[in-house]
Amino acid sequence: MSAPIGSQTAHIAMTAGMPPKRISRMRRATFFSLVGLGTIVGAWLSFIFLSENGMRMAEWGLLLVFIPLYYQLNVGFWTAMFGVWLMNRPTPDSLSLWHTLNADDYEQPITASTAIVMPVFNEDVTRVFEGLRSIYLSLEATGQSKNFDFFILSDSDKTSQWIEEETAWLELCRQLKAFGRIFYRKRRKQINRKSGNVSDFCRRWGKRYRYMVVLDADSLMSGALLTSMVRIMEKNPGIGIVQTFPKQIAADTLLGRVMQFAQALYGPPFMAGLDYWQCGEANFWGHNAILRLAPFIEHCALPPLPANAPFGGHILSHDFVEAALMRKAGYAVRLLPTTRGSYEEGPPTLVDMLKRDRRWCQGNIQHFWLLFAKGWHPMSRVNFLHGILSYVSSLLWFLFLVLATYLAATPTQHTQPQSLLAEKILLGLTAMLIFLPKTVILLDEVITGRMFKPLKLRLLTFVSSLLDTIVFTLMAPVLMVFHARFVIYTLIGKSVSWVTQRRKIDGGINWSEIIFTFASVTLLGLAWAAVGAGIGFKLGSFAFLIWISPILFSLVASILVAVLVSGGRSGRRLGIFLTPEEYEPPTVLKNMQQNLEEIKDRLQLPPELERHYGLMQVCLDPYVNGLHVSLLRRRRTIDVSRSYLDEIGHRLITQGPQTINAQELKALMHDTDTVTNLHYRIWSAADHELAPFWATAIRQYNLASTSPFAHTLAKQEIVEEEERIQPKR
Repeated sequence: MSAPIGSQTAHIAMTAGMPPKRISRMRRATFFSLVGLGTIVGAWLSFIFLSENGMRMAEWGLLLVFIPLYYQLNVGFWTAMFGVWLMNRPTPDSLSLWHTLNADDYEQPITASTAIVMPVFNEDVTRVFEGLRSIYLSLEATGQSKNFDFFILSDSDKTSQWIEEETAWLELCRQLKAFGRIFYRKRRKQINRKSGNVSDFCRRWGKRYRYMVVLDADSLMSGALLTSMVRIMEKNPGIGIVQTFPKQIAADTLLGRVMQFAQALYGPPFMAGLDYWQCGEANFWGHNAILRLAPFIEHCALPPLPANAPFGGHILSHDFVEAALMRKAGYAVRLLPTTRGSYEEGPPTLVDMLKRDRRWCQGNIQHFWLLFAKGWHPMSRVNFLHGILSYVSSLLWFLFLVLATYLAATPTQHTQPQSLLAEKILLGLTAMLIFLPKTVILLDEVITGRMFKPLKLRLLTFVSSLLDTIVFTLMAPVLMVFHARFVIYTLIGKSVSWVTQRRKIDGGINWSEIIFTFASVTLLGLAWAAVGAGIGFKLGSFAFLIWISPILFSLVASILVAVLVSGGRSGRRLGIFLTPEEYEPPTVLKNMQQNLEEIKDRLQLPPELERHYGLMQVCLDPYVNGLHVSLLRRRRTIDVSRSYLDEIGHRLITQGPQTINAQELKALMHDTDTVTNLHYRIWSAADHELAPFWATAIRQYNLASTSPFAHTLAKQEIVEEEERIQPKR
């Protein structure tokens, strides 16, 4: 019998997985030389054009904001170019982590203990647990699941959702026979948000596991990829974090489908390009990654930042910092280029995307404090800088356009051939930097069929790529305005709140939200267009207005653009924006989607009962009541008085849950005696003593399904699944 893969770790060099310094330096010297050269050429051409009649203050300002923007364009361009080259080179990349595994490694049993943790915060309970079910079954199918444990780490502060999570966990364990394999933990105080949630897990249970796979609530990973990640970590003790490439899935709006198509087409080359120059100093993106727990616990505790939020305080974007800390501790952080097996969901509408970006913006701007801290690897500083630039560049672009507008209103003559030639070359180079990567990646797909083999689908990919260019062109100026606004908000001290990210559009388009959000952008576009027209009338030339018109059109039409991309007409029936996961869903995704469809068909309760479904269950169902009480921590003293709880409980029974605020409900649900008594009092009360809510709930709560838990979980054919898995063990 071959030796378990974990037993071989002691015989492998502790630096295995860390790319040789010679190769890393050579790659970065090549990459940043090209980026630097491109930036210098662009800046030089720009200076030649602007300085023909001497440099005014506005022209110096334009040049200053132009340089970092051009640097970013060069970074994106060369990352894509190196990525395409790596994917098409005749010999495989010598640094690829996949090549550290051989055929024998896949046959050896896995003995390393691994915790798969999923932090949740008021998420869709059905989606969370059906996703976990699919991951669990996929892992079982590999026959290597016995050393993997699952943890749902809840920070949910909505009481009804908390109860639903408990019951869904119990039912999932019952259906999968996974008691002792899937654990649920609810934190009473949400200290330091997601990073604090994971830190709490590490403090309590981290030492029991060698590795930890971190998932988001919308993550989905295949068992094959999970086991491969553990095998790679076992063969490479020098690696602290391996980050996969999570592809977007399950979008049902135009924006979501365009985003997931673009990610499927352009993502792999960019991922390969990042892997080329980041080497062992890559970034951790916070989820769909595996971490070596011992060094993570010892070295990656997050420091508080100086000053108060939003610029200081608790670190929002913890993942970049944890990657830097892991590298500082001497371990490599590596990217694992993957095309299948690692998935996530994206925001369905432009408004949801902006809400998410607001948090990310604040988190990245906070990294400014860390740029000049001692002890970082130089590449960690570069990663921080790129994260900051990803949002600050929007403010720089906005300033560039404002300065360009001012210069257009106060023009100077450019007549020298040298100046005019510099302008033409600069325009050509800029167009190349923007469009050539996309063109090369598209041609690569059309020729190689990396995504789709049928010629028809390759041609549809070509058409989809042209259309996504239109969509992104329409959205880019709108995103510029909002990202610039977010940066300013952060700098002047306006913080963001921790809210649940919406991943599905429910109830159609919210016109009032869209109009309220984008009206100011439309007014800005109209005002800017009036200024451009005024310049045109003043100078007798509308060249500037024509030049800036695509941007102004997007700003003026921002409300229509937001409505258009939030709709469900996404070209799916025509095969537009098709991804490999839509064309041929992987098993782990297909299983989850089938279960979610099954749940959709179930009888829906009245809206008021749906809204308080968890509360209804814990008060009416003795099994759920007993489960909830058993999971509460017994306390000798309670934070609030007994009479206070009795008064709230009486109000809940006689007037209904709509008369109880969130804090009062939370206080009730944390007290074991009160929860137990509520069940007894509701069932023993006379009809006239109950609020109408409870009278309706008693009549209908068992009509939704034959099981009190099946409302949120599909019923699996466990026997069939086990029979399918058994022969492979």
